Amino acid sequence: MSSDQMSEETAEQRTRTDQTAEQPLVRVEGLRKYFYEKDSLLDRLLGNEPVAVRAVDGLRFDVHPGETLGLVGESGCGKSTTGETLLHLQEPTEGVVEFQGENVYELEGADKNAFRRNAQVVFQDPFSSLDPRMTIGKTIQQPLDVHDVGTAEERREKVQELLERVGLSADQIDRYPHEFSGGQRQRIGIARALALEPEFVVLDEPTSALDVSVQAQVLNLLEDLQDDFGLTYLLISHDLSVIRHICDRVAVMYLGEIVEIGLVEEIFQNPTHPYTEALLASVPRASTDERDRERQTLSGDVPSPRDPPSGCRFRTRCPQVIPPDELDLDQPVYRDIMNLRELVERENISLELVSSHAEATDEGPLVDEAHIDEFVEDIKAAVLETALPPREEAVIDEALAHLATEDWDGAAEILKDRYESLCERESPSLGEGPHPAACHLYNE
Repeated sequence: MSSDQMSEETAEQRTRTDQTAEQPLVRVEGLRKYFYEKDSLLDRLLGNEPVAVRAVDGLRFDVHPGETLGLVGESGCGKSTTGETLLHLQEPTEGVVEFQGENVYELEGADKNAFRRNAQVVFQDPFSSLDPRMTIGKTIQQPLDVHDVGTAEERREKVQELLERVGLSADQIDRYPHEFSGGQRQRIGIARALALEPEFVVLDEPTSALDVSVQAQVLNLLEDLQDDFGLTYLLISHDLSVIRHICDRVAVMYLGEIVEIGLVEEIFQNPTHPYTEALLASVPRASTDERDRERQTLSGDVPSPRDPPSGCRFRTRCPQVIPPDELDLDQPVYRDIMNLRELVERENISLELVSSHAEATDEGPLVDEAHIDEFVEDIKAAVLETALPPREEAVIDEALAHLATEDWDGAAEILKDRYESLCERESPSLGEGPHPAACHLYNE
């Protein structure tokens, strides 16, 4: 190849990259999907307030033509709900999803049918996503029937071509799903998704139910199909090795929100958000050189999406919560105090169990005034794991003394006045740029 040809090709690639950056195939802005509990007719008659489960809460991201964007996070963080709501398989609570510049949720008639053809999904479970009463030929042909594509003979030929393309035999067209292995069933699901020649495909955990050896085959198939058909993928997975193998960019999701997004290698080599760091640190390593590496584990459980923490949702498990400016506390000590605060605010300390000086009465636990100091020491011994500096110990003693009369609000107020963090007052924004992160540490 001549230097002129190389320069021309480089210029063409640069132009295509610039266009991609300016014109995403899919744009998601402020997407929310809430599920409501206590929202039945009976609940309304009884005056019960609906409880929102915030499965997806304000997502913003783009998917560019020809790329694979990975969406990764722990189970229950809202990944699959995001994919289903994005495709309008679920009704959004709020937000906009644009496909080729048009709002998906406002499409009607022929425009909506065109979107359905251009945006498909491969489901997680290859065993339950296929109708056991239909042959695989009928399953793959069904989208063609629904959208009235071609004649009956042309549809069957199309199905046979797709079977061959995904690594199966055209002779298997009249067989039923139970005659195939898990990996073969997933290939059938992929063929069904490609029947209408879409531009965009949501891959919802496409390899999680498969053996490791089969996973690699399916991932390689997906990459080949992307090149052959010019596909754009949103790959949903909790498996970081899968994300690194096939994705161009990755968005990290926690409790309904995206906390970090960037190029795959940047995320894996230089993670910015503490949650991303913890996810990557938890990945098993094959190298014996890293067998003694220190693993950063997350403390506590994932909070409920029914009642997510204020401010930064990761703060209840974060190893780097920002203390107030006037405090000079080591992170373990401050983390310990934050855990105590949460227990007090939720009234989640059994006073009778943690202290022999608390006696249950009809009016609640009663502590003799002469034993309040011992009562406070009992609570600290049961709840705190670190030694407190003298100034902080005095504040916490004052707060816990309120529990002797079950004044939980008084105790919580003292602790909040002294120890409230920026991380709980303000929700960090994801920001702009090629590698933003929703973290106050990053934003500072």
